[in-house]
Amino acid sequence: MLLKRNSSLALELVTFSHTVFILPLIFSGYIILASDKMVTKEIVLVLLAAISARTIGMLLNRVIDAKIDLKNPRTSSRPIPSGRASKNFLVLFLILSVGIYFISCWFLCWFVFLLSPIPIILFTIYPYTKRFTYLCHFFLGATLSLGPIAGGVAAGCGLEGFYLSLPIAIFTFFWISGFDILYALQDFEHDISNNIFSVPSSFGVKPAIIVSSFCFACSLGSLCYFFLFFRSNILSITVVSLIAINFIFQIIRSAKKDYSFFVYNSYIGFLILILVISDILIT
Repeated sequence: MLLKRNSSLALELVTFSHTVFILPLIFSGYIILASDKMVTKEIVLVLLAAISARTIGMLLNRVIDAKIDLKNPRTSSRPIPSGRASKNFLVLFLILSVGIYFISCWFLCWFVFLLSPIPIILFTIYPYTKRFTYLCHFFLGATLSLGPIAGGVAAGCGLEGFYLSLPIAIFTFFWISGFDILYALQDFEHDISNNIFSVPSSFGVKPAIIVSSFCFACSLGSLCYFFLFFRSNILSITVVSLIAINFIFQIIRSAKKDYSFFVYNSYIGFLILILVISDILIT
């Protein structure tokens, strides 16, 4: 019973469904360099490192924002502000995740292990950015854009993976930044009354939707430039079109204050993975 409860609590704490959308991006970066030399051991290590890193990020975010979440009706029922997650449980969960992350990075290669503290540092800084700047969305975008870069670096244990995965990283930066701005619309009134910085709370709803739309346009532009301008096929055109439709759907729904579309955001990572695989197969 205790194991079942703790497992359920762990999944709720890290919002595992949010982890799913970043995994395809990491493997997109990995596949770009390792498409002809993938090994099961390396894939498992990348998977462990990715899940544990995202878990660390979510845990840090939940712990640091506990007081803010308690004041927000939308988040007050989360495990930490509601008191359902004990301090001992949080410490053990964090230690376990950190251990798995660094061990996975160590067995991948020395270069990955050398760079491994960078995401943890950024995950720690991110929750504080909303306390002093509306650019917090872009900081999150930059942090998660390291996902495909990490996959590329892990595949080649060098900087070659960085350059090859950069197009996916650029897309991720604009996509996540734009999405996070729309996500912040849910807490528009709460953020204003509690001095939480965001694009919506700083500039208003309509300007926020415009900025988000610009970010989505930039992310689509980067895809078109890197994947359609130099070479294209029916599958890649279809994938980019589906992503464009997804973005338009999100913008229209958010303008109507309907935030049920967030679940569809997780599909974009898988579409990017399909785009990368189709690009590799055709070339």
